[in-house]
Amino acid sequence: MIKKLIDIIFPESCVICGRIYSKPICPKCFIKLKKEINFYKIKEKEFNIFFLSFYEGTIKKLILDFKFKESGYLYNFFTELFIRNNQTKELIQKYDYTVPVPMYYENKIIRGYNQIELITKKLEQELGIKELQCLEKVKKNKKQSLLTEKERIKNVKDVYKLKNDTQIKNKKILLIDDIYTTGSTTKECIKKLKEGRPKKIDVLVISKSKKG
Repeated sequence: MIKKLIDIIFPESCVICGRIYSKPICPKCFIKLKKEINFYKIKEKEFNIFFLSFYEGTIKKLILDFKFKESGYLYNFFTELFIRNNQTKELIQKYDYTVPVPMYYENKIIRGYNQIELITKKLEQELGIKELQCLEKVKKNKKQSLLTEKERIKNVKDVYKLKNDTQIKNKKILLIDDIYTTGSTTKECIKKLKEGRPKKIDVLVISKSKKG
């Protein structure tokens, strides 16, 4: 129902040039965008971070629109980027569940959607990888983008909790978010996911900040 409503309000067209097209991005714009897209992997101490671009250029603009300018329909575009990249597509299919980073319920009501949930639901539809909303944000905190690295760590402490923890025991989990900057949010989510004793946890984001 939601998808049909979005498709009615925003007919199929390229999100970059606006031309009517059956996919979220037309071939001409995709060729230009490929200069910003690659498959990156960074090894952290306890998990891997996978991402498609650095947080700049066209991708940065579209992520900002997606999050703050009532452009929820862009979930189709970002899902398409993950699926079109063979390495990302194969990566996603190696996990038992995708887990979206949650929003505080009041913020979700104001925005109307959690942009990451839209992506994980679409990935489940397209690739068959199950989405599991096993994390809940239980406290309203300040926006991470307004804080220093030290303030970010304190700001996310104990704002998430794990629910239905038995579902992820011995499972391979892929945590999904849009941007990775200092990793404060990601690490706090992983800390809570570990309470469910999964076999493995890695992270997939659209973009990584060069500052992080």
